[in-house]
Amino acid sequence: EIVDRMVEMKQRPNVVTVNTLINGLCLKGRVSEAVELVDRMVESGCQPDAVTYGPVLNVMCKSGKTALALDLLRKMEERNIKLDAAKYNILTDSLCKYGNLDEALNLFNEMEMKGIKPDGFTYTNLIGGFCNAGRWNGGANLLRDMITPLTLSHSVF
Repeated sequence: EIVDRMVEMKQRPNVVTVNTLINGLCLKGRVSEAVELVDRMVESGCQPDAVTYGPVLNVMCKSGKTALALDLLRKMEERNIKLDAAKYNILTDSLCKYGNLDEALNLFNEMEMKGIKPDGFTYTNLIGGFCNAGRWNGGANLLRDMITPLTLSHSVF
């Protein structure tokens, strides 16, 4: 509705204004409207950025709609949105919380294959998920992998 009014008033929405609206919709739990707004944004020639998708991914994952969030991640790739560890972390956290550890590990491997460096949050999500599920060997293997190349910041703890 706000976007329609902006257009009527000859105020073309830009990525910042639309991102603000999307964030507001997500905070209110209106994720389907937020996704619709992203699609309208693309149709009107306003390119979404990585910031556009963060709140939508968050709400989808927190409400247990991880499959939809994975679909959205693929759509982001199709739209040439630069993915980062933070976006993957939203998904790995959700997958681990809902017991989809193998899928979380696949996503982790995908990150590495695409040159996206896992951070402390990535490892914390995965190791915690494996340990909570009693898959100690998987958690230990990830811990071993993490210790070698990664320097953790205190903010992870």
